[in-house]
Amino acid sequence: MYNGGLSVSREMKKILAKPGYIGSDNGGKGCETCIGESVNLDPLAISPFALAVFVGQLDAVEEAIEKGTAPDLKGTETPFKTGYASFVILGAQRVSGGPPGGMRHLEILKYLFSKGLPPDVEDIVGFTALHHATTSPVPKEDLTRCLLEHKANVNHRNRYGEISLLGTMQLNRIPTIDILMEYGADLDLPDADGWTARKHFLACGPQVTAAVTKWIRKRTGEEVSRTEKCCDACGKADPSLKNCGKCKAARHCSSECQVKAWPSHKKTCQPFSTSNTVTLKPYYESFGNTMPIAELARGSMGYPTQSDSVLVQVPYTGNPAIASTGNLLLYTKKRDFACSIRRADAPADYDRISQIVKTKGVGGAKAYFAAELESKDKLVVKVSEVLAEQPW
Repeated sequence: MYNGGLSVSREMKKILAKPGYIGSDNGGKGCETCIGESVNLDPLAISPFALAVFVGQLDAVEEAIEKGTAPDLKGTETPFKTGYASFVILGAQRVSGGPPGGMRHLEILKYLFSKGLPPDVEDIVGFTALHHATTSPVPKEDLTRCLLEHKANVNHRNRYGEISLLGTMQLNRIPTIDILMEYGADLDLPDADGWTARKHFLACGPQVTAAVTKWIRKRTGEEVSRTEKCCDACGKADPSLKNCGKCKAARHCSSECQVKAWPSHKKTCQPFSTSNTVTLKPYYESFGNTMPIAELARGSMGYPTQSDSVLVQVPYTGNPAIASTGNLLLYTKKRDFACSIRRADAPADYDRISQIVKTKGVGGAKAYFAAELESKDKLVVKVSEVLAEQPW
């Protein structure tokens, strides 16, 4: 009766009738077309109850429940079989302003859960409310958390075999990734094409890489420096954090916090030394203009320049010879320092840091280190400690 202005083509019905998950080679593109059609949902062509849910009118929703005029909360509407939890999410994403008393979507979701609303009702392509909340261009972290608090399956797989985490990573939604990982998102559940979040996250950019790797470390209990940009003592996120003068890895927002943290930090604080560093000669090539004149001036006067941290990246290539001897790329977050490192300038140190990147770095391709630029021709990198993956 209430079609929401949507329809399902004969071709789509044929694809969806196939058993199991739908991969790219057996109709996946058709599913994408169907999902795209869902944006054409017409709120005026759904039931009065679904419309109240959609626009966030809590009073109307409560009245329908109390009077017994609300539909079965386990049911769906439209040919796409949209569940009522999904109507909450879709409305929160699409309605702006709304009627008086509207936009109370979070309250409605909590209320409906108290009345027996199931969190994981699937639509025709296997999307649940959690998929809609996390894989839309309009993320809803408060609703995402509410769904998970009320037992939504964080690892529910749609007809593609995808869990919500895969689409969220593709959209670079870091806060949502954190929520999904907090609630146990599985990095190793394959989609219909055999692709997993663990295989995918490295290709989604440094922010996603840092976020996912942080949770991998948490789950294994591994501790590493600089997992968060905050004071190591009080946890305050302060843009003016100062590096420890010895190890250059620990960070504090004040001298008071540094003193407070010292009894614990001194057990792992290792100053730069010849045994735990490599000395590299920067080759500026086309990167020369990224180094501030002020830094060059400081170097010419003999003052060492400290960088917050540098990223060291080995050559991306399938050629073993180039991968082993090609120039390394180094740069800082602000790109105010960037250079190449040529093996011919310091073969032993080049080989040492390359090996560390390949064995301990992200995907064997890049790693973050504390470093000091002592002069324009002398960069000292502390290789005894690989820093946590940074979101840049």
